[in-house]
Amino acid sequence: MNAPIAIRTFGDVLDDYEAERKNPDLAPIRLGLADLDADMRGISAGQVCLIAARTAVGKSFLLASVLDNFARSRPKDGALALSLEMPATEWAERALAIYENVSPETVEEWAQAGTIRERSQAFRQRTQNVLVCESGLRLAQVPTAIDQAREKLREAVPLRLVGIDYLGLVQGSGNSDYERSSGIARGLKQIAKAKRVALLVAVQLSRAAGDGSEAVGLQMIRDSGAIEESADFVIGCWRPGNAKGLPYEEQSDLENTIRAKLLKNRKGPGGREIDLAFLAESRKVYAPETENDRDPF
Repeated sequence: MNAPIAIRTFGDVLDDYEAERKNPDLAPIRLGLADLDADMRGISAGQVCLIAARTAVGKSFLLASVLDNFARSRPKDGALALSLEMPATEWAERALAIYENVSPETVEEWAQAGTIRERSQAFRQRTQNVLVCESGLRLAQVPTAIDQAREKLREAVPLRLVGIDYLGLVQGSGNSDYERSSGIARGLKQIAKAKRVALLVAVQLSRAAGDGSEAVGLQMIRDSGAIEESADFVIGCWRPGNAKGLPYEEQSDLENTIRAKLLKNRKGPGGREIDLAFLAESRKVYAPETENDRDPF
């Protein structure tokens, strides 16, 4: 027997919408990046946001920084990082470095000296509801990972955000790269809606994006058609300071800058370019206007 299809009136849906917007615990997920948050108005449950960039631009560091912001701003909510590229130990090293604003090398020194448990007490407390999974996953296994994360978090801690690093490592089916990528993109959107989570997904750009110093466009996303269609938000990132031939002074000014552009915004305008700061030591990505603000939300 087929499962019943949910058909509702606008009045019923608007009642739920009002309840969600009035309840801060159900509010859409903010990135902790002021201008982007102002334009996007948060990632709602069931929506997918892509962070698109070339290798070594910093998309994984941006994703990790958003999870750090999430843990600080929403300590009663849960998040899950699907670290399909890095081992969980490397993700934890990166997360602790971002939280403490120290280099990953310093975190490694703490581990070697046997002091990491003592030094990470505040971090452990802050991130107790942020989980990480390092298993290589097929698309069909992602819902199971979400269900198991919810079991581990307990009923009192709702899972709100799932980060995936990165889209190209989610295993799918199809006869070509395009078919596989399209199927994965559509599948992730369906999972976000069915599981009522916000998805934040790192995406690798094609060689059309050059060396990662050039402005990013939607057409640069590998197998872009269905991926773009399935996403609610697409944030393109590049490092303008890496452009060849820049005058020394300009290169120095842009050395630790990640430039972001909202290429797709289902909730409002896009196209604004925003400069984010990249801390070379800890690899944290942040909005400069909130650098000294412990709670930019």
